[in-house]
Amino acid sequence: MSRSRRSNFTKEQIAQNQASAKNLLGNFIRNTGGGLVDFVTLGATDLDKQGDTKFQEGAKNFFANVTRPITDLTKPPEERIFDPNETQLGSPLNRGQYNRDFRNMMLTNTILRDYELGREAKRNMAAAKQYFEMAGAAQETAARRRLMEDQFSPTKISQQRLRAQQGEAALMNAIANQASAGAQIGSLGTGRRFGK
Repeated sequence: MSRSRRSNFTKEQIAQNQASAKNLLGNFIRNTGGGLVDFVTLGATDLDKQGDTKFQEGAKNFFANVTRPITDLTKPPEERIFDPNETQLGSPLNRGQYNRDFRNMMLTNTILRDYELGREAKRNMAAAKQYFEMAGAAQETAARRRLMEDQFSPTKISQQRLRAQQGEAALMNAIANQASAGAQIGSLGTGRRFGK
């Protein structure tokens, strides 16, 4: 009793619906996310059909200049572009370029150092947290062990018995001394005195 999956649409209607869906999806992407995708890809795509922004043009120019020496080296020697007036190292007397390069290097090193110090601080905090957790667990275990030793150790039990017996003996001695002092006080008035 299987039912066939027949459609009431003709092939032309199906093709027309698919084309309409593709067009609708393309419009949706262009209108909602196209600009974002173009921005993220730095203009490699043009989904919103608005061309490159100034930022995308600047980024393209920057990356083209950065990668130019690499692409020039990958070409055969006869296709490489060399300027006979320009040396590879630049002018040795160009202090402005030297200072810009030095400043950029210092800024880069500062940013990297700050990032590394931040990561190191996070690692140190994580290690300290783990250390304090382990130390707390060790202290708790040691306290439990000492408590169990006090409760169940034969030495501690005998020390507690000895202290109890010493306290009891001191109490009995105090009672005996009170009784003796009371007897002496009672006999003072009735006793005979010889020699006086």
